Amino acid sequence: MSALVLLAATQSGAAGFDHSYRAYDQLLQRHVNSAGMVNYEALSRDKRLPGFLQEIGALTPEEVESWSRDQQVAFYINAYNAITLQTIVEAMPVSTIRDIQPDPWEETKWLVAGRKVSLNFLEHNRLRKHLKEVRVHFVLVCAAMGCPRLPNRAVVPVNLDSALNRWTAAFVQDSTRNRVDREGGNVHLSRIFEWYSSDFVGLGGVADSLAFEGLSPKAAGVLRYIYRFLAPEQRAVLDAGRVTVMYSEYDWSLNSQ
Repeated sequence: MSALVLLAATQSGAAGFDHSYRAYDQLLQRHVNSAGMVNYEALSRDKRLPGFLQEIGALTPEEVESWSRDQQVAFYINAYNAITLQTIVEAMPVSTIRDIQPDPWEETKWLVAGRKVSLNFLEHNRLRKHLKEVRVHFVLVCAAMGCPRLPNRAVVPVNLDSALNRWTAAFVQDSTRNRVDREGGNVHLSRIFEWYSSDFVGLGGVADSLAFEGLSPKAAGVLRYIYRFLAPEQRAVLDAGRVTVMYSEYDWSLNSQ
């Protein structure tokens, strides 16, 4: 009998959660512009952010685990980005997230799905290890200019695969973060591709046959991965096979309007 009650409660909670993230979506549209810049001053006065954090904290681990993979991926991405926003709001005024103490990525203070977690737990344990989704690197935003642009819409499970590919392509083709020089074959990449290079090795698909003379296996693996997201003229540079990879300095300044 108790097992049936637990099952019913779990199903009821899963059905009751708004996977369209309507309130959080409206919050982002209000305070984040199309360039991913945040009006933190106005956001700090909006009660919908702490309300959303309270909502995701009230769920149970069993509820979230009962969802589809895409529902879980969307949930943890939204949780990560919302917690990051709240981290900045609580620390204002601040010019970079790196000035916040204790370490904002390691601090285990956020209630998500019924357990106290850190930002690093959400990214590295839930999204990268458990759900094995490497494209989160292009939609998780650490409140820095070097990060991907924060979407001004909530991440939803409907058509999630297409959305993740779109965000990945947008990041890869953003010349302020990555650049392929047609003259000289120099490829300038975000530090994200250096820090997490092992995530991309072996995921190049048709580009896994490309050989890159003189590059480390990890650097070559990154190029094979981003190949499908590049513009045709950028792919032509990689097709030549003789390229040099350089990693740009990461801009940790706040993504504030």
